[in-house]
Amino acid sequence: MLRILSFILVFNIALFACASGWDENDRSFLFLEKRDLAFSNTPKNLKHPSIYNELHYKYEKKAKEENLKEWQKHLDANLDINTIEQIVYKRKNLSLIKNQETLEYLNFVQDQEQHVINHYYSKKQVKIKKEILIKNALEKIDTVKSSWLKLRYFYLGLRLTHYSKLNSLEIYDKYKYLLENKGETIVKDWIHAIYAGALVRNKNIELGVYEFSKLFDKNKINWYLSYYNFNYIKTDKQWQKLLSLTKDNNEKTKMYAIRALNKNSNKIEELKNIYAIDKNSKWFDFILYKALLNSQHYFDTYDTYVRNFQTKEFLGYLKDIKKDDMYMINLTLSYFNLYEKNLKEASNIAKELDNSYPNNHEIETLNYVIYLNSLKKINLKTENTVYDRLKQITSNKDHHSSAIHDYTFVILEKLYKKQNDNFKEFLSQKVNYLNDSSFTLELLNQFKTFIQTKSKSKIEEHFKSKYARQMKIKKNNNTYILAHSLLSTQTALLINNLKFKKAREIKSEYLDKYIKFNPFNSFIKGNNRSGKKETYTIKNFLDKILIIEDELKKNPNSVMDNYLYANALFNLSYFGNANNITTVYRSTYSFVNKKAELLKINESIKYYEKALKYAKNEEFKAKITYMLAKSELSLFDINFAKKNSYYNPSSQDSYDASRKWSYTKNKVYLKYIDNNYGKYFDKLKEDYKNTKYYEEIIKECANLRIYQKRKQK
Repeated sequence: MLRILSFILVFNIALFACASGWDENDRSFLFLEKRDLAFSNTPKNLKHPSIYNELHYKYEKKAKEENLKEWQKHLDANLDINTIEQIVYKRKNLSLIKNQETLEYLNFVQDQEQHVINHYYSKKQVKIKKEILIKNALEKIDTVKSSWLKLRYFYLGLRLTHYSKLNSLEIYDKYKYLLENKGETIVKDWIHAIYAGALVRNKNIELGVYEFSKLFDKNKINWYLSYYNFNYIKTDKQWQKLLSLTKDNNEKTKMYAIRALNKNSNKIEELKNIYAIDKNSKWFDFILYKALLNSQHYFDTYDTYVRNFQTKEFLGYLKDIKKDDMYMINLTLSYFNLYEKNLKEASNIAKELDNSYPNNHEIETLNYVIYLNSLKKINLKTENTVYDRLKQITSNKDHHSSAIHDYTFVILEKLYKKQNDNFKEFLSQKVNYLNDSSFTLELLNQFKTFIQTKSKSKIEEHFKSKYARQMKIKKNNNTYILAHSLLSTQTALLINNLKFKKAREIKSEYLDKYIKFNPFNSFIKGNNRSGKKETYTIKNFLDKILIIEDELKKNPNSVMDNYLYANALFNLSYFGNANNITTVYRSTYSFVNKKAELLKINESIKYYEKALKYAKNEEFKAKITYMLAKSELSLFDINFAKKNSYYNPSSQDSYDASRKWSYTKNKVYLKYIDNNYGKYFDKLKEDYKNTKYYEEIIKECANLRIYQKRKQK
């Protein structure tokens, strides 16, 4: 309790302005304009520590800005804000201060900081006792001429007594006459907060909370304290006493509004309480706006939120409510009908709002969102309509958010998917973050054609414009020219799909990239990353593998060519030593293209089988069989891989292998055995247990040992 009360000065929050931009990290989509009442614009649980810390930081920044403005006006010395900050907060350049009273005050501020700031540090070792500082502050109130400084000495003295658990209420009563000064200053808000905190500390909880509630005003610098100290009201008896302290209906309805901020409160009941007192209370609209703001989880694409908002209950309650100003009620009714799929009713209410409040950006957005949700199919004509309406809303001078744009393409993505237009579904999904790693070979080929073909709709041109900026695609005479990096992407994708000849024919810098490990090598280590690092390039690799392909055409039964070709295919997979050749951005924990991984491993098994069939040397046959066993393990990993569940469904699909974090877990190998995997491990033991290579494998390969142990059981 005391911590909140003690450090009032350093807690912080910013004052929001209507229609300003939302923090895009807060939520997926927010389509409401910001309000200027305290706490209107925090779409999160206020009790969460991270929110409190956020408010702390914002207030600290705002309070400092306001304080410096007051100091600039007080000094009246044509000093810029940066210089004043150095003087007031760091006590530098004090020679610029010519007024002796002001200079003495700044020195006093420095002396008392050690008692009121957490983790205070100063090279100055002399520590003045709090009692002396309090006495000095109160004496200064009576001696300084400046009424502005008198009030600040009052604040510092009151704060010191409060932190020292001394007679702060007596000090307040003696000097509260200073607050009658008509001048506006944030110091009055600070003093009021300390007074309220002192009342709570002295067990006068209801009066203290009541005084804190007076800060719940957009014009107060520290209005957030009204909510964070409201939790001292814990019983109905305290609540009734608190209500008895209110002077009018506005104060009484404000109490219900503050109580309604708790995430566990019954918002409808609190609305009823407020409505019974004053149906036109601004606090009714305040709570209703907060409820509507929180309900916009409906639009989220992430899976982290539970959509259990009381939409039907609100609809049932609000339909019979009548106020002089029905704006917030009708706005809420329209959105809640949208949530319940009552699109016709939602649209009718939104159109009535539009007629009553023309050129209102919030209502224009509502109408557009309803329109998007009413779309059943998408064609070129609809694309143009969508783009025109989107452009109209986002060009509005009050528009400061990307939510409307991004939500548009969430809807379009769903429509394209429904119509099996995979390419435009892909374009919609990647509208904000297309990069080289986004493509499959098929999608890249479609993209190349799309980017170099005349647009058929405004949405298509919008796609091109977005991607031109993201991927540095140049436009020349209304024609888009592919960025050079896409040639590297195309080369990697062709290799990933085993189209080696086409990859070699592309004139790309990617061919000059060096390969770390020899893709034609195989070792006992699972990923084949052993031995000396190579210094030849992807071009060298492609030249060699094309030679091997030609040799296999001449002699399909060549043991060494089949073996080397199989090694290359295995090593190009996610499980081998050269998989970075086939990807632009390689993940260390998952693979992306399941189809391509299956292709490489199944093909490697085919060529290993051919090499094994015609090999003569037993040691070499054991080595080939072991590579077959590794390929079979990889095949198991691919087939039983689990698709990642990203919070954002627009993220690229990827798959985690079953053995990713559990290479030695028995249950994984039981699954391996139960699904009829392991024939090559069995073959190793049955046919090659007398070879030296097998003895080496048993020593080095944990997979084989665990498999055999589980197989015996």
